Amino acid sequence: MSANTYLISASTRHQILIQRLARGYSKDVIPALKRMQREIKAALLGHDLTSFQTARLSALMAEIKLITNAAAEEMTAVTIPNMQEFAVYESQFTQKMLQGAVTIQLAGVNTTALAESIPLRRMTLVSGSKTTTTTMAGMFDTFAAGAAREVESAVVAGITQGSTTKQIADQVFSMVGSRTLAQAKTVVVTATNQAGSIARAELYKANADVLKGEEWVAVLDSATRIEHAALDGNIYPIGEGPQTPLGYNCRCIRVPVVDDRFAALREGATRASYQGPVASTRTYGGWLRDQPKEFQVEVLGPERYKLFNSGGLSLDKFADGQGRLYTLDELRAREGMTLQ
Repeated sequence: MSANTYLISASTRHQILIQRLARGYSKDVIPALKRMQREIKAALLGHDLTSFQTARLSALMAEIKLITNAAAEEMTAVTIPNMQEFAVYESQFTQKMLQGAVTIQLAGVNTTALAESIPLRRMTLVSGSKTTTTTMAGMFDTFAAGAAREVESAVVAGITQGSTTKQIADQVFSMVGSRTLAQAKTVVVTATNQAGSIARAELYKANADVLKGEEWVAVLDSATRIEHAALDGNIYPIGEGPQTPLGYNCRCIRVPVVDDRFAALREGATRASYQGPVASTRTYGGWLRDQPKEFQVEVLGPERYKLFNSGGLSLDKFADGQGRLYTLDELRAREGMTLQ
């Protein structure tokens, strides 16, 4: 096997372990979430919600926003040091991994500067047609604003339905303990993937003369978004093209492609999938075609499944070069196809 297939194998296995680490980091924000949950319930119980009054609701929501913003600040303060520590580790791990695939001594990165850059670096997150550029702290700010909006919606719905103040407070308490908590964990997982991406990017940049690009590698399972899987196997110049994470919970990675002049060989390289190791040269699209129909429908949806199979459309055609998923109408227009 080549140096590059070895790197894909090692990187994808490592990325799976990073997701476990991220879930561990997400537990660190639970105390702030629990405190927010209790404070929101207390704020709701401190108001008479049995009748709708705009001024009263505005005053309540101002109080709720103070609570969610404080929780976001606390979660940011807990998460950033974890991400800085992880980024330093990831740069060192990546250097060691890459060193095993090349015949030349690699350059390292300034770990102090790397750690200091983590809170400041911006990421581009794509969700459907919406693209957001933000920082780690910005993700928590967005989380806080979204949590406040969901509380307001639940309160208004409860008032409209004639629920008592206690019923509304209990419903919101339950929502924060489940949906809002899951959202907070997603932010932490995404921040972890961002920290890893920054660390690897800095290492690649420091050794750009040894590399000839970065290959987009998607995790081979049903949780990978189509628009992310569509980029699997694409090779981009160092530091250019779409960066990971491309969206919330994105687990894709960019793996270095070694210049042939400096490549060392490794035997038996594989790539992780939900079914176990597969050949490291396997792309997501090729792997997906070998899966059962039911699995393909689960991943693609029934109409895209038809385009993928009956229409013979390759997976890379489902998204543009920046990982934005085309609508079905755009796919039909681009490919001149109709669904039977």
